[in-house]
Amino acid sequence: MKKIFLSLCSMVFVLSAFAQKYGGSPWVFEAGINAVNVYSVGEDAPQGPFLDEFFNVNDHWNIGLPTVKVARYINDDVFVSVRASFNKLRKWGEFTGDSRVEVDKLTYLGFDAMINTNINNLFDSEKVEPFAGLGLGYTWIQEGEYNMLSAANGTDDLVGAATINASVGLKYWFSETIGLSWETTYKHSFEDYLTKHWQHSLGIIFKIEDCTCY
Repeated sequence: MKKIFLSLCSMVFVLSAFAQKYGGSPWVFEAGINAVNVYSVGEDAPQGPFLDEFFNVNDHWNIGLPTVKVARYINDDVFVSVRASFNKLRKWGEFTGDSRVEVDKLTYLGFDAMINTNINNLFDSEKVEPFAGLGLGYTWIQEGEYNMLSAANGTDDLVGAATINASVGLKYWFSETIGLSWETTYKHSFEDYLTKHWQHSLGIIFKIEDCTCY
């Protein structure tokens, strides 16, 4: 799966080079915060049913920083992106009678490469830019009480696996070059030992237009 992820990253840069050579498409840079939710994923307790309490920020969202992303428009409707995220997980789910199960600040690292399409036809606006994406990633989560790979390994190892990702998002442009971006991504792991999870991100975005190069 690492080879698949590296291949997708290579494709991102190849497409970016193609766009730079043939179209003057813009780059978009993003920096912001992210929130990881391992509860609403359809697993047994302390995790829960799929989409259950999806917006329960207080009990289930682990909010951290940073998230950084670089995106490249191929044309007006398609862009490719790569993203890196860091977090510390303190919430893992709930039990009956206990609305929040806490864990010991488990390290979270995520790297993702996505192909995205704008769905501007939903809004007749130059400022609002909804989008959807598909891609691959690789995520590491430190072992803890509820995600231990094996008892022999202890609870300190950083364990990683490839994921397949699907996302929806919305950009709002304050001007032609500065805006705000929200994205929600579902990450389904290829390995049972890495939990499926949701990741949300909120960031400031900056657009840099290219000149046409030959």
